[in-house]
Amino acid sequence: MRQSAKLSIAASLLLMASASAADYTPVHCAERQAYAGRPLHEAIPMPAPASVPDVALNPARSARLDAALATIMAKTDASAITAAVGIEGEGLWTANSGTALPLFWASVGKTFTAAVVLQLVQEGKISLDDKVSRWVKDVPNGDVVTLRDLLAHTSGLFSANEDLKVHAEPRYRSPAETLAIARRHGAMFCPSADWHYSNTGYDLLGEIVERVDHRPIDQAITARIITPLGLKSLRALPPGGGSEGVAPLVSKQEKPIDPSWAGAAGPIVGNAADMVRFWSALFDGRVIAPALTAKMTSTLYPMFDPGTFYGLGVMVFDVSDGNKRLLWIGHAGGTPGASALAVYSPADHAFVAVALTGDSSAVASANFLLKALAN
Repeated sequence: MRQSAKLSIAASLLLMASASAADYTPVHCAERQAYAGRPLHEAIPMPAPASVPDVALNPARSARLDAALATIMAKTDASAITAAVGIEGEGLWTANSGTALPLFWASVGKTFTAAVVLQLVQEGKISLDDKVSRWVKDVPNGDVVTLRDLLAHTSGLFSANEDLKVHAEPRYRSPAETLAIARRHGAMFCPSADWHYSNTGYDLLGEIVERVDHRPIDQAITARIITPLGLKSLRALPPGGGSEGVAPLVSKQEKPIDPSWAGAAGPIVGNAADMVRFWSALFDGRVIAPALTAKMTSTLYPMFDPGTFYGLGVMVFDVSDGNKRLLWIGHAGGTPGASALAVYSPADHAFVAVALTGDSSAVASANFLLKALAN
């Protein structure tokens, strides 16, 4: 199951990365600055795929996908996996192997947090241009940082999981604790001047949702997304509330975290079929209005891996795989012992979602499943 180098690099996206504290001089900013980072990706119109019927794919396609999944399980270190492929106008294939328990989707869950924030924008309760200081006090450069910056990771806010002590002593830390850590390190750059992935920024978004919507982020996601869409396998974990009944993370490299420690930066567990249903609903306007969905991919910042870009709570993969260009829209996530990906591939007219436990790559596994469709 050979994967391209670029796909292998992209698979290194981690929710709780093995990172060291950045070496930088904290900045204090009275105003926003023009973006000065690496070149942006051109805007990508958010696709409007046809619906995925809630029926099984035809037997021939299903057999190819079953065989591909068997190969993935045989040739990787995945101890458990949930996978689904939904094809526009045709139907849905899904399979689970290694466990009947729901799996952790890591940073794929950021899109759920982002969707709730955008729903509140749609309802006129907040604005993407609101200053963070309106809702949370004592955020570095909070009088300049906006909610849009938190969604896009352009706030300059230090990500608490990169603190050396935090990494050495893994446990749940409340948003107040992660903010205190970010405050101690100071801002890395002025808002909008650059891009840096910040889980702490999503902690703040969870706090803002609770203050505006009057319920914690897990309850807001459940009431606003999971229940209306009938996503029966999906669950939003209460931040720090434990993960009873979730497939345990398995790693030979590093001690895994408890999935609930991720908080608003990655709260979702469940199966892949419901993850495909969520992304289909997001793209077809059942979660937020198309005008707001379009904003999610209107400005795309280069991430740490070549060919990966970030918008408002979504990622774009624009990478080569041999002589083929892959363009995917969705989100990836990972942490020691778990890897996940949920994307739409316009060229394949298909959604694919994979979450696994172990030290393998959901990105490579998803690509392998999509290739099986073409065989």
